Amino acid sequence: MQLYIAKTLESAGVKRIWGVTGDSLNGLSDSLNRMGTIEWMSTRHEEVAAFAAGAEAQLSGELAVCAGSCGPGNLHLINGLFDCHRNHVPVLAIAAHIPSSEIGSGYFQETHPQELFRECSHYCELVSSPEQIPQVLAIAMRKAVLNRGVSVVVLPGDVALKPAPEGQLPTGIMRHNQS
Repeated sequence: MQLYIAKTLESAGVKRIWGVTGDSLNGLSDSLNRMGTIEWMSTRHEEVAAFAAGAEAQLSGELAVCAGSCGPGNLHLINGLFDCHRNHVPVLAIAAHIPSSEIGSGYFQETHPQELFRECSHYCELVSSPEQIPQVLAIAMRKAVLNRGVSVVVLPGDVALKPAPEGQLPTGIMRHNQS
């Protein structure tokens, strides 16, 4: 599924993803390395990743992307995402999450991303099966661009490791300068 996400972002014109590499994001960064078309921009802190994505979106007028690993990684995105949302810049945040079977159990580093990101985004959705990813990712990108703000896709680790549905990449993904 991580390769599917990377290819979808590439088709939307994304040039880089800002974040801190961690266990729950290794699949995505590995997919980006294999593709070679989207650059993983390593930061020392997720807050920096969110602010950097916001600056990129502000300067380019294009969708920018940041990513946070599960638990504290997601929490650290908050300040930057609030800034992005209040400045009306199109940013997609990929929020890795704990395994779906552990949600609600008090699992190590468990947070509640949908609640966490509600006030700093136009759209925040948990992907609970691979079949959801084409639609959720397309909606998230459209809302970030058209509503000029933040969208968040929450991706549990076990779901991220499953194969993506076969078929075409989502259609109707707009770049900001096409609106």
